[in-house]
Amino acid sequence: MLRPKRKQHISQFSLSDNYMSVILLGMVFMCGLFIVWPHSLLAVAAYLGLWAFSYIIIYAGTCRYCIYYGKKCPIPLEGSCVHQFFVKKENSFGYLQLFWATVTYGFRVILPVIFIFRYTMTGWGIIYFSLLTVFWIIHLRITGCPNCINAQCPLNPEHK
Repeated sequence: MLRPKRKQHISQFSLSDNYMSVILLGMVFMCGLFIVWPHSLLAVAAYLGLWAFSYIIIYAGTCRYCIYYGKKCPIPLEGSCVHQFFVKKENSFGYLQLFWATVTYGFRVILPVIFIFRYTMTGWGIIYFSLLTVFWIIHLRITGCPNCINAQCPLNPEHK
């Protein structure tokens, strides 16, 4: 697997460490909201509900296994909030936790993607997919994984 080069070992991310991820994730959320907004209040409620549900999934399936449990991690509102909902699990962090993180982001993007294709929203589609792509490049290659101390994660530069 092509992993990023190690930059630092950040034990708790500050806003200055991951502000690009925070801004981009906020933009992904808002762009998705703008995509579903014109269609119905039910679509908006479903979108917000899927985002809320996604936090339950990532907290239960990923965050409570992570070394950043109860600390500020590279993704906003995840590691620092999980302790309020789930107890920490001491099991190892591995591919199953990455699976649940992927499912989480599937829930976050599914409705805007459906609307983009169903209503041929080409302009919004380009914007939305560009934001998602830039967010993941920034997170996986620049701010998140290269600085993360969770060596059990398969995406970590020091994973064995």
